[in-house]
Amino acid sequence: MKIPRISSALKAVELRQVPAPLIIGERLNTQGSKRAKQLVLSDDFDGLIDLAREQVEDGAHCLDVCVATTERADELEFMRKLVKRLSLEIDAPLVIDSTDPKVIEEAIEQIPGRPMINSINLEGDGSRFHRLAPLMAKYGLPAVALCIGPKGMAKTPQEKVETAELLYETGKKYGLREDQFVFDVLTFTLATGEAEFLDAGKNTLDGIRLVKQRFPDSFTVLGLSNISFGLSPAARKILNSVFLYHAVKAGLDCAIVNAKEIIPYPEISDQEKTLIENLIFNKTQNALADVIVHFEKAGVSSSASKKVEVDPTWSAARRANFRIVNRLKDGIEKDVVLAIKEKISQDVSLEESNGAITIKAKKETTHQAAIQTLNDDLLPAMKEVGDKFGAGELILPFVLKSAECMKAAVVELEKYLLKEEGTSKGKLVLGTVYGDVHDIGKNLVKTIFENNGYTVYDMGKQVPLQKFVEKISEVKPDAVG
Repeated sequence: MKIPRISSALKAVELRQVPAPLIIGERLNTQGSKRAKQLVLSDDFDGLIDLAREQVEDGAHCLDVCVATTERADELEFMRKLVKRLSLEIDAPLVIDSTDPKVIEEAIEQIPGRPMINSINLEGDGSRFHRLAPLMAKYGLPAVALCIGPKGMAKTPQEKVETAELLYETGKKYGLREDQFVFDVLTFTLATGEAEFLDAGKNTLDGIRLVKQRFPDSFTVLGLSNISFGLSPAARKILNSVFLYHAVKAGLDCAIVNAKEIIPYPEISDQEKTLIENLIFNKTQNALADVIVHFEKAGVSSSASKKVEVDPTWSAARRANFRIVNRLKDGIEKDVVLAIKEKISQDVSLEESNGAITIKAKKETTHQAAIQTLNDDLLPAMKEVGDKFGAGELILPFVLKSAECMKAAVVELEKYLLKEEGTSKGKLVLGTVYGDVHDIGKNLVKTIFENNGYTVYDMGKQVPLQKFVEKISEVKPDAVG
């Protein structure tokens, strides 16, 4: 079975992420990012590369790239240069975003991989679609397919699925497959209060459901921030976050978003969830006014700006657990050490040096307490994070930040573990496959197995298949992971 993917020269990414969504970083777009526009106008390619890298570090799977501005007329040449640089320096696949088919075609030819096109539609005479469909067919590329037809933008759920049907049927004439369509059912701002758009949030969610029912092998995407355009920054942050949660529940596969501006759904106050959901689902007549008034009054007390803090009266074990769940890396090492000390039955002293503390005891004394800290405090924290991720309450960037906390915690904890020498319960070869740059889970597995008496051969990350085969042949392990 063919798995739909996009790729760069270094990395392939599946369009169907489990759990959803695939995160498309939105900040490398001159139409929505002031910083990107300034960098383009000043020919600052290094700054654009840094901006791209920041988004990848924040959890974006791929990057939307748009360099069009009204101030300059060299979009094609600038795009050509930028995608060349991005392809050499950034491993994330690209989503080429332009209203000019020539720019998209030129960019595609420069990229050593399989990008996504943003976008196609059937507006007017459909010339844009007919220009880009042959490229999709030739290179097997997916494209964001806006639900815009000859009659304009689809607003009702039925219009959205009917336009998706028209896009698909037109694409079949070029040999396009269902899984090459990433349908954008469109969302409109809820900030106007106009009667025409009061149900815009509901219509978008229902449109996603209908499209997924009709085209189960296709994908869906939203430019998430459109839903909140015109509201205050604090209100936008909460509305975008709540709407993303409900959109994923409705079947959204991909989101064009700045992951740093999303708040996990469980961390939003019940009051603000109710206000925002009243607006999204048009539950009350004054929903918009209530949202505007609340965020004008709320200021720093809003969930958008509220800082999660550790209670210093908690036990060290509870603090370490809380830090991992809530992505609070600063201080995790100290709490892990103190959590281990809490579990040692005999009196042991602490030594402080350069702001760090250590337990002054032999590993024979600390080992069992360190194992207990790992099993009782740290692993349950990551399980909670994983459960929330699976339930759609967290998106990938938050999981990665928790994992970074866990990594720091385990590095500190390993200092107090006693490793048995000369004996082994079995041999394990570990590594992340080529294209996977995330090795935190692998490192955690390594720690657990090594400290339970197994020999672990750590291949590192982005390991080609042949290297696995060679190592397996060499050491004949009991298991591979």
